[in-house]
Amino acid sequence: MERRVVASLAVALALGAGACTSGPAASPVDARTSVAVSRPAAADPCVPPPPAPTTWATFDAPPDPASVRGRSLDATIRTTCGSLEVRLDGAAAPRGVASFVQLARSGWWRDSVCHRLTSYLSPLRFLQCGDPTGHDVGHPGYDVPLENVPADGHYVRGMLAGARGGLLRGGAGQFLVVYADFTVPTGGPRYPVIGRVTRGLEAVDAVAARGGEDTRPDGPPFRSVSILDVVVRPS
Repeated sequence: MERRVVASLAVALALGAGACTSGPAASPVDARTSVAVSRPAAADPCVPPPPAPTTWATFDAPPDPASVRGRSLDATIRTTCGSLEVRLDGAAAPRGVASFVQLARSGWWRDSVCHRLTSYLSPLRFLQCGDPTGHDVGHPGYDVPLENVPADGHYVRGMLAGARGGLLRGGAGQFLVVYADFTVPTGGPRYPVIGRVTRGLEAVDAVAARGGEDTRPDGPPFRSVSILDVVVRPS
């Protein structure tokens, strides 16, 4: 009798230990065949970037904002991680929008790398693109004065803003895509809002999710992404 009790306890403990053992979750099983079914890996939306450009246009002066003042224009930013549809606000930022249109139609951004991502370690949340050199030194030959800058320094997901560089009050060639809400810290630079993304922001999310190189708060994104072209549609 004692031997039977001991044996029963041993079996119960073995079954209990097997039920409580931690480890990776088992793959789902097809009930018709009793064969484990593998879960498909998440598809990577990005393709390898093309070679960076070696030449680009320069201009003697900024474009006349009269051509876009008071108008809304639609544009498509095609990247190696997907396309962004954007609405440009010529009423609130005519100088910035006129510059965006001129650079898009001249092919200034074609094949240029997005060289800067502010990650979760930074108080800012954007992907910065638009420099054909990929090293934050490319310039179209003119600057655009600041306009339509949020007074409270608050930016929301989907905003499209002009970048600022060095000691310049404004900028022209580069732009930011805000992928999460943030507020610029006191004393930090504020950016002119020229429009918003209306579709395709998941392309930027795919890059932001991987973070910056070497886990830096502000630097090249770990997932490389380049602009293939920017098309502004007539309105």
